[in-house]
Amino acid sequence: MKRPLLLSFGLLLLQTCLYSAELAHDGATGWKIVLPDEPTIVEKTAARELSEHLKLVTGADFQTIAETAVPADGKSLMFVGRTTKAPHKDYKFDEILIKMDGGNLILAGHEKRGCLYAVYSFLQDVVGVRWWAPGDTYIPTRPTLAVADDLHVSYAPQLISREMYHRDAQPTVFSARMKGNGFLTPEYGGAVRIINFVHSFYKYLPPEKYFDAHPDWYSEIDGKRKDERAQLCLTNEEMIRELIENVLETLRKNPDGKIIDVSQNDWLGFCTCEKCRAIDDAEESHAGTLVLMLNQVAEAVEKEFPDVLVESLAYQYTRRPPKTIKPRDNVLIRLCTIECSYIQPLDGEQNQKFAADMEGWSKLAKYLFIWDYTTNYNDYLGPHPNLRVLVPNVRYFVEHGAIGLFEEGEGDDFCELKNWLLLRVMWEPHLDGERLIGEFLRGYYGAAVAPRIQRYWDVLITQAEKEKIYLGCFGMNSAKWIDLPTLNQVTEIMNEAIETATKVYGPESDELRRLQKSKMGVDHVWLSRYYPLRCEAREKKLPFFGPKDPRTAAEEFAQRCQRFKTKAAVISQEKNFGSYLEGLKAGFIAQKNPPEICRGVPEDAWVVFDALSFNNYNDAATIADDAEGWNGKSVRMGTKVDWNTNYTPPVRGKYRLLASLRCEGTVREGRLGSWGVYDAQGKKSLKSMTLNPRDFATEDGSFDGKFRWIDLGVIDFVPGAYFWFAHGHNPQLDAIFVDRVVLIGAE
Repeated sequence: MKRPLLLSFGLLLLQTCLYSAELAHDGATGWKIVLPDEPTIVEKTAARELSEHLKLVTGADFQTIAETAVPADGKSLMFVGRTTKAPHKDYKFDEILIKMDGGNLILAGHEKRGCLYAVYSFLQDVVGVRWWAPGDTYIPTRPTLAVADDLHVSYAPQLISREMYHRDAQPTVFSARMKGNGFLTPEYGGAVRIINFVHSFYKYLPPEKYFDAHPDWYSEIDGKRKDERAQLCLTNEEMIRELIENVLETLRKNPDGKIIDVSQNDWLGFCTCEKCRAIDDAEESHAGTLVLMLNQVAEAVEKEFPDVLVESLAYQYTRRPPKTIKPRDNVLIRLCTIECSYIQPLDGEQNQKFAADMEGWSKLAKYLFIWDYTTNYNDYLGPHPNLRVLVPNVRYFVEHGAIGLFEEGEGDDFCELKNWLLLRVMWEPHLDGERLIGEFLRGYYGAAVAPRIQRYWDVLITQAEKEKIYLGCFGMNSAKWIDLPTLNQVTEIMNEAIETATKVYGPESDELRRLQKSKMGVDHVWLSRYYPLRCEAREKKLPFFGPKDPRTAAEEFAQRCQRFKTKAAVISQEKNFGSYLEGLKAGFIAQKNPPEICRGVPEDAWVVFDALSFNNYNDAATIADDAEGWNGKSVRMGTKVDWNTNYTPPVRGKYRLLASLRCEGTVREGRLGSWGVYDAQGKKSLKSMTLNPRDFATEDGSFDGKFRWIDLGVIDFVPGAYFWFAHGHNPQLDAIFVDRVVLIGAE
């Protein structure tokens, strides 16, 4: 559904009421698109995109011709790419040129993909097209389309690498139209690629090939050379020579590569040998030995590949810059924000350590690259209130010398808005973030709904700031900061937005469809915390705006997840997400079938969790058909590893915790396993219990296969605390089965 929209243009365009040319008039045109006689594949793509979009906007057919067919004094022509009309100069990387010249329009730029970006900038900023998301485009209706005679834009982005890592931002066509360059096929200019991308030490020197013969090439940890979860010994000259040769060989096999990664593995395990330790101690950072090694690699690379940058991470233990050692000019330092809080800008109080590191590196290194995080890996579906810091953070990176930005954001919470916003400002960091957000809300959800969505975010962000949360990318779930009054308030706002969209735009409208997807964050909060919230409402005499029928709401939520291709609720859950949704529904079914132990207890004073909804650690547990299970199923822990299954209940306060368990095997004594509660944020055990044979054995000492309630006692649950179950490594124990877990209020 297309409606007129007042659009704010990103690039600085001089607007005037006097036009020199009408590209189309009343749906007809005499203009043609001109390509070089031997166009590149990218120039062909640019011409096609221009023709197809102008056809949709004006209704007119814009013919594409070769430059040889153009008379010397030809007018009403759009020259795309490296035509003779385009200025022949040394364009900066991804630079664009949009210019009216003598009655013709020139769309040109850097040879790689400049003309394509010029076309997209023209369509966006002059014509008024908006690509909101891969499946959602705004096409204005303009049968008469005029262009100002003083139109002239020359622009080159500071960020030469602009990558939004999210499944809804990665399709090549959408990424190219938003002028990202991380996921592009050749016809759209190809991606800006980092050879070996990240965590590459062992890609060049795999331990299975080198460790036995050269253990001294690898980290010394606690006095021993190790290769498991270790790094390289960065002061070993023999290792560096082999590393250089392997890096050079990799570049020879990738002649088009301009950036190559040489970076630490994705864990700690740095070398503590005497030589490495002396350098790192003197530099007050483990980046000391890293930069020394990088400089040697970069010097060798420069001799054979003078236009290649050697890239490495400033990440976790190497994030702090060295005191005196400067990277060579062809070294690119990629700084990671993984420890930061995203409720505040990166130069805010919570992020002072990162800001100090960022500013320190910007003084040492000629080039910086940033790996930033825009999601909560522990809660992909729930509200993630980082909206206000996205634009200031990009601007902060650019102001401190960043030339590349990788935004890792895999969650679903308003992902269309966040992807669009970040891609816009990666190209043009000077743009006003609030104006961009307003533009998206009006264009994507409709002007009648936009104020409510803005209010929704204002309420959530204000609450998060009031709670002074530390919003990390491995942060807490909503129980930490969204209280019942706030949840009621934003639910009321979203319900009003749904009602308005239905009334104004219609039940089958794009606006309503988009809004229903965005409302899933609030819906998931209610479903994941339903009974504790209902209990809180009863005890505090507060309104309760959650679903009246949670089981039906859970079924509808699962259907929306399928409709909108939702992949996971937390990181690494993709293949088990279907089980998670089934467990979500099963929990509400279980609540309607209270165990005997809850008979007579007020309904709002207890909550039951079906084991089908528990997390499965390393596939160590399986869902099994079980005639003894309350619903014919249970979770079977049949392996000999710890941490089989766990679950983080969305509760706070004191609860008596009981689990329905049974065992199979022939154990008569010893340890069957254990279970308990762990505070993930405080990193400490709250309570644990060993499971003994006597808890499950009958009078003759055998297991009867019946579920029994095992009482762990009263636990004071803090946000992020989870209960867990572990197998006891006893070879005579075939399996432990978990049916369900009950929490009974103990305040």
